[in-house]
Amino acid sequence: MKTINKANILNVLILTFAVFPITPNTIKGLPVILLFVASLFFFKKREVNWKLLLINSSLFLIYTISVIYSNDYSVSIKKLETSLSILVLPIIFFALLPHFSISNMIKRVFIKTFIGSTTVFSIYSFVFIILRNSSLNYLWSSDKYRNIIIEMPHIGQHPIYASIFLALSIIFFIYLLKQKLFKNYKDKLLFLTLTFINLVFLLFLSSKGAILALFFIMFFLFIFETTKKIYKYLLIATFVCSLITLFIYNRRMNELIKTQTYQTFNPHLSTSIRLGIYHCSWEIIKKQLFMGYGIGYAQRELNLCYANKSDILLMHRFNSHNQYLDVAIKTGLIGLFVFLAFLGINFILAIKTKNQLLIMILVLYCMLFLVENVLSRQSGVILFFFLICFFNNPNKRLINER
Repeated sequence: MKTINKANILNVLILTFAVFPITPNTIKGLPVILLFVASLFFFKKREVNWKLLLINSSLFLIYTISVIYSNDYSVSIKKLETSLSILVLPIIFFALLPHFSISNMIKRVFIKTFIGSTTVFSIYSFVFIILRNSSLNYLWSSDKYRNIIIEMPHIGQHPIYASIFLALSIIFFIYLLKQKLFKNYKDKLLFLTLTFINLVFLLFLSSKGAILALFFIMFFLFIFETTKKIYKYLLIATFVCSLITLFIYNRRMNELIKTQTYQTFNPHLSTSIRLGIYHCSWEIIKKQLFMGYGIGYAQRELNLCYANKSDILLMHRFNSHNQYLDVAIKTGLIGLFVFLAFLGINFILAIKTKNQLLIMILVLYCMLFLVENVLSRQSGVILFFFLICFFNNPNKRLINER
């Protein structure tokens, strides 16, 4: 034990989160547990960053309070278990490791490894489809591909979480490119190829929220970085043409511009289904505006509304498909204010410290929160709060470092 470098152990455990996209679903929470146990050996009581600890764990505290007035305690405890990383990860980084110096080299390795692991996920899904169906039609028929990706052995994911992995990998590549953090031309070409593969499979998944969020980030990022007007006009034209192409030729994106999507409830259109869900979400929020229904009773209230609206909604027991609405249903406007404050403070800190990577991560997730309950499963909770905590401390930023 005397010869073991504890810092190296922590670095290795931190890097296990870089392969999160291909970590088997049965052990998704294992990296959190291992990092927490190892971090206990670094604890220094005087160096706890109480401010960031309370800010970043505030959502879990609100959820815990909501258990008191939740009518189903067994469901509440189960939901809290799923959300436990909201508390544990801030404890690791701001209570146990606020003094631990994470090198920029480790951060670069993390980013590049994450890009590689998402590419492995993409290739694995391609091989699985070919072996199972012997047809490439599944790649171009988005709904079939979205359904089959869930069934992949060991690492199968809901399409939204797979899309998040791929979108993050593309953002990471853009950041490495902007900061000139590639060793040489071959290194850049390799990761350009990996990113292209991930972009193709992101388009195959056709998750509207992830695609539009990524387009939004890339558009404003390149527009602000471009100084010559002619280049700005070319960029605008390129982005507009790309979006028009997606809206016309992709069935799921095309739903957004169809008038029938918004006129009547259509169970065959995902956007129409979402509108029905949002209507029910708003109806039940108005009845318990300030305190909500508690973390264990929210879905039951939604189901009661679905029973009066659509058998399709009731049969599938859809969640609110909007993280902000989900928080409001569970904890009312009080909890929603706490959640928005948590996001806002992190935005302010990222802007003050010029932490471009954290800003892009926050923009991506905040936009995805508008269309998905990202924090309802471990695949969403663990990765989001790890990234927020990992890139949060201004003394550990990866900015203009080579």
